[in-house]
Amino acid sequence: MPSIVSIKFNAEEAEVLQRAHAASGIAGLSSHIKQVYFDALTLNVGVLQEIRSELERIGAGVERLRDSDGGKTDPDLLLGILCGLYVMVRKSVSESIRAQADQVLDVTAIEGFLKGR
Repeated sequence: MPSIVSIKFNAEEAEVLQRAHAASGIAGLSSHIKQVYFDALTLNVGVLQEIRSELERIGAGVERLRDSDGGKTDPDLLLGILCGLYVMVRKSVSESIRAQADQVLDVTAIEGFLKGR
């Protein structure tokens, strides 16, 4: 038995919601809201567990580099690590969440930066 829940958005929230809905490619706004809500409740544990070993390896590499460089931090190295983490996390979330993130960050530019290193 379907039920209806009324949700009111302020102007700023409505604008964000409309942009996310437009980017998602989902026909109905209510379908988009339900997909975002229920996708956010579903943990993608398998992918996150695969990422954990990568994160540990990256952390060990950063520590080795920091130790070999007298404790100085290389900003390009940190930016590369941050970009790599973003790409990995982006791959672990649902398509609707990716569409929202893609409104803010251009993943092709990030991947291009990583490939050019």
